[in-house]
This record gives sequence, structure tokens and C-alpha cells, in this order.
Amino acid sequence: MIRVCYVIPTLNVGGTERQLLYLLKGLALDYELTVICTNYEGTLAGEARHEGVRVIDLGVRSGWDPSAWLKLRRIFAAHRPDVVHTFLFGFDLYANLAARQTGVPVVISSRRQLATWKKKRHLFMQRWANQLVNCVVANSRAVAEFAIEQEQAAPGLFRVIPNGIDANQFVSRADPHMLHLRYNIPFHRHVIGIVANFSPVKDHDLFIRTAEILLRRRADVHFLMAGIGPLIKSIERDLHTRKLSDCFTRVSSIAEIADLYALMDVSVLCSKVEGFPNAVIESMAATRPVVAASVGGIPELIVEGETGRLVASRDPNAFADAIEWALDEPNESRAMAERGARFVRTQLDLERMIESYRTLYAECLAQTSWQER
Repeated sequence: MIRVCYVIPTLNVGGTERQLLYLLKGLALDYELTVICTNYEGTLAGEARHEGVRVIDLGVRSGWDPSAWLKLRRIFAAHRPDVVHTFLFGFDLYANLAARQTGVPVVISSRRQLATWKKKRHLFMQRWANQLVNCVVANSRAVAEFAIEQEQAAPGLFRVIPNGIDANQFVSRADPHMLHLRYNIPFHRHVIGIVANFSPVKDHDLFIRTAEILLRRRADVHFLMAGIGPLIKSIERDLHTRKLSDCFTRVSSIAEIADLYALMDVSVLCSKVEGFPNAVIESMAATRPVVAASVGGIPELIVEGETGRLVASRDPNAFADAIEWALDEPNESRAMAERGARFVRTQLDLERMIESYRTLYAECLAQTSWQER
């Protein structure tokens, strides 16, 4: 049985973490799986253990802490994984080095975002780390191309495996009337929603300014924000200051994510940068019309006017126009959403993603002297 060890900061709720959980569930029957959380376990650790996955809390609080290297060396030496696959957002040097020093046959790194935040010291570490890997997996062409240029890496080192989902998980069976009651949203209002962590990159301020424009144009809209994050309190204060609180509903838990999408007449994502956002994929799977910023890997998901609406401008008027079109042209908007749903089901199926990782691991192991233990 192939032993795969994943290294990630935490299994807290987030796009990358949920994608890893999907992968764990798909591989758990015929792979021996371990997840090492370098910072802390997070809320998804219990689900991983339920699938028979071993979860280890490394307890390292900083990506610069050299004790991570020593701790990982000890774990790899004792566990002897066949594949080490890191999801460390650029801080994978210690994991890659520990894996090579303990004789791990295959080391794989990941890129899942346009890491515009990296400084010279980060890139120095990343380029060193890249010398130790068999392959780097990116979740979109945009992410791969960005990393290749930023890290001065060989294009042949990269493999693109898009995110995958079980589309049926995002189809609600709930009665729309009951959903409005459950979330205390006024009836006969179009619900404009955003599912995103409350962090600067998601640009909730742009979403709020778009809402102000729409509220000046029409009285039949309400706004739904789902997610958690460090900016929640400041955004709530902003809504209060702008006297918009009554027009907004905020939901922290996404445990009922299918019902949240079902509430939305339009799903919006106005991020400043994106890799390959789950929120767009999930909205399309739920057959929701999507209006999204044309950044990162989003144009690989949305063909303008065919499977969604792309907004190239950061002007809230441009977002408001695209949203209003979706509300005022229900037949065209519905047909667009149905095309988006078909795209997700045919191109971003979860089993397709899992099989791509199976193939990658097998190919990398075949290129080494690996023998199944």
C-alpha cells in the first residue's frame, strides 16, 4: 500500500483544506494516509480521522522555525512515506529537505494561489525548495504560469490539476420559502450572495459599494455574506455606519452551504486575486448565475456570457450592471447558469481530480527505484 504524507499548516475550514479533505476521502481505501499540520489541527481534522487518516499536530507556529525541519525529519524517518506532498504556500523548504534527507522517494509541492505577497526572502527559500521536488501541482493554468515566472522555475516541473467537487453536494432540496424564514431574509427580494473568507483579498468593501449602488437603483434586493475571517467586525461596523445593516444577512457557518447557494439569485466574487476559487465552482454546481472578477484562474472557469459574467473593472458600477442584467434577464441568466453547471459536472468532477492525483503519484514513483513495502 502506498504511503502518502501531506504537510499543511492546518485543517481549518478553507478552500485548500476542503480540497485536501476531498482527496483524502477519495484515496483512503487503498492508500495509507497521514496529514501533518505544522501549526494546529483545525476543525476538519476530525473528518480526516473518520476516514482512517492519521493526523499529527506538529505545533510549529512560524514558517521560519527550523524546529519544523527537525520534527519532520523524525516523523519521516519513523513513518517512511513513499510520497510527501506539501501544501505550505511557499514555506515548504523544511519539509522538502527533511523528506530528501530521510530517503522519501517522491516529493511534491503545491501552488494554489497567486502569491503576490512573497518577498525576496520567500522566493529565495522557494527556489531552493524547488530543487528538491519531483513535481509542483498547480490548481489552474494561471497559478502555474504565475509561479513559473515568479520563481524562475522550469515549466516542465509543473502539473495542473484543477480543483474538483461532488456537484450534487451543492444542490439544495429545501423549500425556498422556508429558507427565507430560516435566515430571516425578506420575501420577494432578490438575494445577492458572496461566499468568501473575510480577508482583504476578497474585497468585501467592493461588494458593499456594489450593494449601495443596487439599493439606489431598486428596492427588491437583499445581500447575503457567508464566511469567517479577521475583518468581520470591521465590516459589520462599516455596514452600520453606512446604514446598510438591515439589507445584509451574515452567516458564519457554511455547514448548510447548498441551502445558502439556493437562496442566491446571483452569486458574486469580487476578489483582488484568485487561484481557482471553490466558491465559483460551487455556485456553478448549484446552478446559480455567477458574477466574478476577471482575475487569476477565474477566466478558466467562466466564459463571459456563456457560463457566467466576468467583470474586468474594479468599479462597483460594473459589478452592479452585471448583477442587474442577471436579475432583469431571468431566462438568459438561467440558461447561462445551466451551462455553468454542465461545465462543472463534466470538467471538474471530484473523481476526475482524485484519479489525476493517483496517476501523478504512480508516474512519479515509477520514475524512482521505489518498491512497495
